[in-house]
Amino acid sequence: MLIAYVDESYNQDFYFIGAAITTQEKWEQLEEGYATFRTQIAADHGVPADVEFHGHELMGGAGEWSPLRGKHREAAGIYAAALRIARDAEVRYLFRGVDVNRLNARYRYPDQPHKVVLQHLLERVNAYRRDFFPFDTEEVIVVADEIATQEEHRRQFESYRLLGTPGYRSSRLDLISSPIQFASSKNAVGLQAVDLAVYLHRRRHTVTETHPKSAATMARLGGLIKESTSHDWIWTP
Repeated sequence: MLIAYVDESYNQDFYFIGAAITTQEKWEQLEEGYATFRTQIAADHGVPADVEFHGHELMGGAGEWSPLRGKHREAAGIYAAALRIARDAEVRYLFRGVDVNRLNARYRYPDQPHKVVLQHLLERVNAYRRDFFPFDTEEVIVVADEIATQEEHRRQFESYRLLGTPGYRSSRLDLISSPIQFASSKNAVGLQAVDLAVYLHRRRHTVTETHPKSAATMARLGGLIKESTSHDWIWTP
């Protein structure tokens, strides 16, 4: 059974949503790998034993990762190791994005960026299940990070199942289990894995690294994401 964990990362100009997808068995492998790794970094760096892998906080030395503030090399090493654990668990990434300024300029009454990008991503999750697991008899389960508008997105998903998604790639998302599930990232390692991936993905597309060491770090981490990416597209309306 496939499970796709979904999370977003954005700024005022671009909105991205990513999915991290693999089998339930492989997610259990990742959970074990993260647990072992947490024990090591808690001992080495003084972070909580149940620290959450969160891209923004890890790279910035914020929140639970405050013991790493200013320790950029160590933070990057932890980031890379977490990505390798996901790679070894055969996690694949799907990324969709939208140019927000172009979206607002093209349409008089544009949909919210989250709605637009989530639709596009769900179409790709459905296609991934169809193309790479054609003999699987189960629908892929989608688990998204908790948000205030999650009930609205559940209703939108059900309308897609009934009428199809709008646009030229219309799909009834027939290979995705209904309803979409929402969970706290604190309790779902899959959401932590996709957070690491989509934060890095957004930063690589929207931030110009002016310091050579920062640029080298982003290139190294980005390479770990790229080798596990099955789909990546930014819509520019």
